Amino acid sequence: MNQTRLLRHRQLRQAGFSLLEVLVSMVILAIGLLGLAGLQTKANVVEMEAYQRSVALMLVQDMANRVAAGRQHIAGFNAASLTTFGVGDAQPANCAGKTGAALQLCDWSNAMKGVAETTDAGSIGAPIGMRGCLISVVPPSEDALAEYFIVGIWQGLTSTKSPDANTPGAQCANAVDYGDGLRRAVVTRVLIPKLAGV
Repeated sequence: MNQTRLLRHRQLRQAGFSLLEVLVSMVILAIGLLGLAGLQTKANVVEMEAYQRSVALMLVQDMANRVAAGRQHIAGFNAASLTTFGVGDAQPANCAGKTGAALQLCDWSNAMKGVAETTDAGSIGAPIGMRGCLISVVPPSEDALAEYFIVGIWQGLTSTKSPDANTPGAQCANAVDYGDGLRRAVVTRVLIPKLAGV
């Protein structure tokens, strides 16, 4: 009878250890799953930042191509130097009736507002709060008819270093405050060369 009790006591102790092992395993699994959820959230933010940057680069390059091909519209582009286009500007949603530099700038403004892709909530086809500027370099480089910085700025999702003061990224829409370290900027330079014999 003593042996039966001793055997039963050992079985109960082993059952208790098994339950404890299961609880410890569940705690470790829960911590791992919480870490995985945090990693997934961070990955989503990084993916959105990369998406916004690629769209901003595409929009800035589009305007750079328009300026480079618009030699005949230099006066209009010069007149728009440091004007802010995009979110919050006065450009109409329909650019019909505009010509020359005004048409190119209106189209660019609408692209930065994301009018190409909309939902019931509004435009979604561009980075958050995207704005852009043409900054005319005066005087332009030697042998250049005109020279511009094409700048796109938008609001990032995580805080980093904002563009340095007196750089095109800080000068474009300098009154817009996205928050500490949330201003993102992409800049490209366009040089319109003088034609030979001109």
